[in-house]
Amino acid sequence: MKHNEQLTLISEKNLSPDELKKRAGLAKRKPYVAKKLANINSMEERGEISPIIRLEKSYLCNFQCTHCSAEFYMDRHLEKKLNTKEDRPQMTIEDIKKISKEADELGLARFVITGGEPLVMRDFDKVVEAIDPDKHYVITDTNGWFLDDRKAKHIKSIGVEKVQLSLDSFIEEEHDKFRNKPHSYKKVMRAVDAALNADLNLILSTVLIGGRGKTKEFEDMCKFATDRGIGLYVSYAKPVGSATDHPEFVITKEDADIVRELEKKYKVFTHMTPSYGSFKGCITVKGIITITSTNEVTPCPYIDFSLGNLRKTSLKEILNRGMRNKWLGPHRPDCLIGEDPSFIKLHQEKTANRTHLPVPWGEGFSDNDELF
Repeated sequence: MKHNEQLTLISEKNLSPDELKKRAGLAKRKPYVAKKLANINSMEERGEISPIIRLEKSYLCNFQCTHCSAEFYMDRHLEKKLNTKEDRPQMTIEDIKKISKEADELGLARFVITGGEPLVMRDFDKVVEAIDPDKHYVITDTNGWFLDDRKAKHIKSIGVEKVQLSLDSFIEEEHDKFRNKPHSYKKVMRAVDAALNADLNLILSTVLIGGRGKTKEFEDMCKFATDRGIGLYVSYAKPVGSATDHPEFVITKEDADIVRELEKKYKVFTHMTPSYGSFKGCITVKGIITITSTNEVTPCPYIDFSLGNLRKTSLKEILNRGMRNKWLGPHRPDCLIGEDPSFIKLHQEKTANRTHLPVPWGEGFSDNDELF
């Protein structure tokens, strides 16, 4: 892929001085990565896509969160799946190297290591190396339990640039209860300081459940993040995973509207928030994809239908499938899995009684869903 030396970072006029400084530092340390990030706007203007790649190599986790949506992806179910038609080989380091190469050839620039809890992975360093932080901007999710000063400095040293840290309530007891882990709130607060001290870019991530947007607790969290200069990413609770047993978690339009108002006052954003002049609407395929531990590609973290397996189909063709798909390709201002009743009904019917997710290509999404 050729890069124009004159490219500037995406909509620099809309960036804060602090973010401009960070991007200038990245350009000095990793010029190839910075150029790819700078090219995202141009790609979108040409009608191309540049999704963030979420890499779920492992679902091992030291928590058992109430809202977890990965239950039927998790490694602990593997014994039940062995010697069945749904047995799928697990992702290897060589698979990740291949994914990195294919992504680079398409001009894609961003990987998120997620799970599970990435920092419990024994091969975390090898995963970062396989992604290649000199070619891609590497982010990791974490619940913060293991992110102390030493760990934060280490992951920065191996090429991780950004941390997305989960915080589900600004009230200590509520966060610990939601996460089913005593003392987890204190660990998150320690991790905030550790990440900033290590000069890692940092955002907080929180799950918005029904009614929470109207609470003082939620606005207190928004204010805390803004005061610390940290973005707060708000993920909407959706009727998937463990939340199917908690219909009260699912947000309403009123909840979403409240968050949109708070965005005007605080450093708060959702997957539907316009970014630097770009508004994709629902970001399925266009803004994000997930690669599961068995090399299946799904169009967002909450849609359990595969677009194909990377051991059988190239990343380029899988992305093309997604953009041809009538549910995923067209621009839509609503969240497909959170707000479209017809798709939610279809999703629930197709995923019911499955022992392993995602639903394979051809059984959930298929060529029958094509726009043309």
